[in-house]
Amino acid sequence: MGLRNRSLFLEKKCFFVTTSCYKHLKLLQTEACKLVIANSLNFVAAKYKISILGYVIMPNHFHVLFYFNDENKLSDSMRDLKKFCAFEIRKCLESSKNSMLNLIRIGNGKQVFKVWEDRFDDVWIGNKELLEIKLEYIHQNPLQSHWNLSEYPENYKYSSATFYLGTPDNVVKIIDYRNIFD
Repeated sequence: MGLRNRSLFLEKKCFFVTTSCYKHLKLLQTEACKLVIANSLNFVAAKYKISILGYVIMPNHFHVLFYFNDENKLSDSMRDLKKFCAFEIRKCLESSKNSMLNLIRIGNGKQVFKVWEDRFDDVWIGNKELLEIKLEYIHQNPLQSHWNLSEYPENYKYSSATFYLGTPDNVVKIIDYRNIFD
């Protein structure tokens, strides 16, 4: 996978990252699959010394705001995250005998199943104002009419909105962006 000019941003610290399921299939609809993403975000955050400033897990994609406390390892962290999640999500689909399993079966040599689109999108966040715009987008995502997953941002369990609206108990460990961007 090419870096798509990511080498130009190796000294940068904060990124808005989006990755989508293969063919935008709703592979992340179940609680179990959402927990796979949440737990994996926590794992890569610890492994790569990343502060997660915000996130949302949607039925067919997720958004996350990463802040690299040490070295920027965006490509490595996303590779590890997607690889582990793909395996675990496939297991979830298999154990529940989900019909989606047949839709992700590709069988082209080494790879039998495909959970993710090949690439991920990232936007460098260079200031507090842009971060707040992206965070608001993340928190409003479940409320969009085509999703209609929640009436209020704080009612959607798989989002950092609950953290920022005063409920610190969250499935993903959040670091308040105001401690980093002042």
